[in-house]
Amino acid sequence: MHISAQTKYHVALTEQEKTILSALIRKGIAKARVITRARVLLLASEGRKDREIYRSLLISYSTPHDVRKNYARGGLNRALYDAPRPGQARKLTGKQEAEVIAIACTDAPKGYVRWTLDLLTEEVTNKLGVSIGRTAIWHILLRNNLKPHRKKNVVYSHSNS
Repeated sequence: MHISAQTKYHVALTEQEKTILSALIRKGIAKARVITRARVLLLASEGRKDREIYRSLLISYSTPHDVRKNYARGGLNRALYDAPRPGQARKLTGKQEAEVIAIACTDAPKGYVRWTLDLLTEEVTNKLGVSIGRTAIWHILLRNNLKPHRKKNVVYSHSNS
């Protein structure tokens, strides 16, 4: 016997939850995915079927089921917001990242006008003795708002002169 998602993950919102969801939708300052999930919850609480919900909201057919399931397992916040993801561990320590930033703030190697990600990656690998990819270097620069390709945004040390 097949149990539908509506039966397995029934959404029965309290009046307070409905008020919260309506305000969230009306204000429109939340992320689009959160607003969509709020709409799904309101429609599901009215007894609408998943098929009806995904067709009326023009969303993926699995979204109503996923939102129902998350609501049943963790309540309103779990249904609306994504759980934090651990991500990959950082490649370098804080001290090593500071060294990468210091390298990026120096003059480019002889024969080059400015640093490129490939040049920085090669320099960091040679100086720090760690294997690191250009994307990791890019993330370090991004986190620290550094743009070595734009000379005006980098403070160069004059100690090398």
